[in-house]
Amino acid sequence: QGLSQDPNSLSNLDQDLPNNMIHQVPIKSLPQEWLWCETWCDDASKKRAKTIDLCNNPMTKEPKLEAAVRIVPEWQDYDQEIKQLQTLFQEEKELGTLHTEETQEGSQKHEEL
Repeated sequence: QGLSQDPNSLSNLDQDLPNNMIHQVPIKSLPQEWLWCETWCDDASKKRAKTIDLCNNPMTKEPKLEAAVRIVPEWQDYDQEIKQLQTLFQEEKELGTLHTEETQEGSQKHEEL
């Protein structure tokens, strides 16, 4: 098996690279708790998960954002907070009261050395 045929594609690099390098470089797997995914992990193991992969589930074809709301209880709170920040940003931008680093007093532009 070779790498993806498209030289500009990184879509399967996380799978292609280890598969092609396994005989040259010792590759270790992390325990399941480091990457929980509904497709291959059971619900009981989710409470021990350190990270959650919102991978596509081929059985349900559920959109990722819908899955996120269902799988990650905090998702709706985070999503609402981001929407509020977006609204605030847009309002300040329209009113001309948006404070950026460039408009604050005493700020200096970054210069390359």
